Amino acid sequence: MTEPAGGIHTKTTLVDITKCIGCRACQVACKHWNEGEGEATELEYNLGFQNPATLSAKTLTLITFHELPNEQAQGGLNYLFTMRRCLHCLEPACTSACPTTALARMADGPVGYDADKCIGCRYCVWACPWGVPTPEWDSLTPKIKKCTHCADREDQPVPLERNSVPLTADETDRYKKSITTPACVKACPADALTFGDRDSILQDAHARIAAHPDKYVDHIYGEKEAGGTTVVYLSSVPFEKIGFPDVGTKPYPGFSRTALHAVPPAVIAVGAMLGGVYSFMKRRTVALIAAAENNSALASKPKFAPLDAPLLTPFNWGLLALMAFGVISLITRFVLGLGGSTHLSNTYPWGLWIVFDLVWIAVAAGAFATAGIIYVFQRKDLYSLGRSAVLMGLLSYSFVTVTLIADLGLPWNSYQLALQSPEQSAMFEVSWCVGLYVTILLLEFLPVPFERWGLARAMAIWQKWSGAYVAGAVTLFVFLLSRNYVYAALAAVVFSALAWLFRAKDKKPEPIILAIAAVTLSTMHQSSLGSLFLLMPDKLAPQWWSPVMPISFFLSSIAAGTGLVIVIEMWIARGWNRPTPMRQLAAMGQITFWSLLVYAIFRLADMGVRGQFAGAFGGTMGALFIAELVVGFVIPLALLARQSSRMLPRTLFLGASLTTAGVVFNRINVVYFAMHVKGAMPQVAPEHYAPSIFEWGISVGLIATTIFLFGLGVRLMPVLPAKETIQGD
Repeated sequence: MTEPAGGIHTKTTLVDITKCIGCRACQVACKHWNEGEGEATELEYNLGFQNPATLSAKTLTLITFHELPNEQAQGGLNYLFTMRRCLHCLEPACTSACPTTALARMADGPVGYDADKCIGCRYCVWACPWGVPTPEWDSLTPKIKKCTHCADREDQPVPLERNSVPLTADETDRYKKSITTPACVKACPADALTFGDRDSILQDAHARIAAHPDKYVDHIYGEKEAGGTTVVYLSSVPFEKIGFPDVGTKPYPGFSRTALHAVPPAVIAVGAMLGGVYSFMKRRTVALIAAAENNSALASKPKFAPLDAPLLTPFNWGLLALMAFGVISLITRFVLGLGGSTHLSNTYPWGLWIVFDLVWIAVAAGAFATAGIIYVFQRKDLYSLGRSAVLMGLLSYSFVTVTLIADLGLPWNSYQLALQSPEQSAMFEVSWCVGLYVTILLLEFLPVPFERWGLARAMAIWQKWSGAYVAGAVTLFVFLLSRNYVYAALAAVVFSALAWLFRAKDKKPEPIILAIAAVTLSTMHQSSLGSLFLLMPDKLAPQWWSPVMPISFFLSSIAAGTGLVIVIEMWIARGWNRPTPMRQLAAMGQITFWSLLVYAIFRLADMGVRGQFAGAFGGTMGALFIAELVVGFVIPLALLARQSSRMLPRTLFLGASLTTAGVVFNRINVVYFAMHVKGAMPQVAPEHYAPSIFEWGISVGLIATTIFLFGLGVRLMPVLPAKETIQGD
């Protein structure tokens, strides 16, 4: 993004609402210049003659109608009209959200859009506090539409002559000024719109207020809102009376800037810290083994074997049916497009699939948590849980990617993520981090098929090069996020050193560098999923929005992930008639308890510091918050608090299930229930949302595919401990 500036080179439009006559010449001129299609509209009963009701992909400028009670006026009403369009922030939320710089602020003020870079993630729609960007829902290639302040008019050539008579220098200058003036300003017959440099425009606005204090309220909307905009307004009534939202004065990118700028140094610090923890715990474990050579839990690893069970069971036939429905739904999504296959809208640009991804990523945290616990913290007594956790994580993250492809409006432009370098974008960070983490999960799991089919040469290559890959991948990630050679060099040094120090030295090496990379990358993307919502302080209820959401998301993912590991292991034992390893699961339950307790304390302390408890328990949001506290904190903490309770299968299962369910409920609240949805500008006609059958089909189909492939994997490869080696308690 270009350095924000409010000086003489920043093009600005002043909208004087007191002069607007509601003729809609600006609305027509905008549609004409941008070659917008007509749209069938209906008058809204509460909007008078305002038509259409909101901005859309076909209407980039809109005149809104306002009837204000006034007993002294004829008819008892005053009528006000105002132009609504993109305000072109000095520090735009949309450009901060965009992961591919498809939306970018130009040096002279306008926020432009490059469709060739856009992947159709629609994060900009959520991020904009005014509801300006709108997707083309009726298109198979849904691009984003918004006012560009007619920046493209500057490209129009200046004629050399008129009626065969060469233009004078004065005529040429007048023509340039005329053609570079936005179409709406040029068309206004009432002098309600003024175009110029921001400093002079603001001076003019302040002068009008000073000259006519009885005519104007002493407020220039856009002078300071969201850090300042390049479309500013004067009004005769307070702006809240005509639907202008109070968005505060802080630039929206500032809400996420600190968190995102902390990622590159955090990667280096977390990696180094985990290396130190492993070194300490390794020495401690060696000492314990030496002191107790007969302690089998420490001195030996369990034997793994493929599951001996039939594949084509009635349950799996049901999964195959759901998978088939998922494939049909996925094909339908691309045949009909997003608008034709989903119920997404300008009010709900994200729906079930994003909820699904946030939930799945949170609960799939069991993969990195288990790897970190076993290898970094040297909990060898939990080694038997590692392979199944990594396989489930690999499958889950792989299908998260499929869901994201289905959700993107322009997925074929995803390669732009490798070409562009946004200054700060949580979506960019999450995209790269998740992609690299999937490759780490694959490397973590590869020794299992190598072992199964005796691929000794492949195992040797894995041993030799996996550390180098980790160092390269992490260095690339740090550089892409920071564009800082110092940070990249530090990452290369730290992770290369870790790869060398913890390199394979025997035939069955511990994948320490992979575990460190998995925990490091997961820490970053789990937290940055919280950063996605930092740009939405005006939409997300205060019980959930917080400047420390990234930390909250990370802490909750550990509790959810370890809880799901317990649930899956108990399902495996029951479904395939295997002994339940209660001692290991109870130990994992203890980790889940402490993780959940830390998360609960952190979240409640944060609310206390921000002074949010006073109104946290009232109304619908309060009911949701109480339900989340009870289901996700109070009950599972009570169930998992004591070792004797954790050794009871039903109690442990219920406690782990509620822990996971509480985090799932949290993610659903964040994306859906706790969102104060407003819709497109002027945010007066929000649509309702319920997922379509195809949205459900893809989601359920991918869940079924994950379960089926997990079952297939444990039958083909030594993922689960051999039945005879499990100590059921």
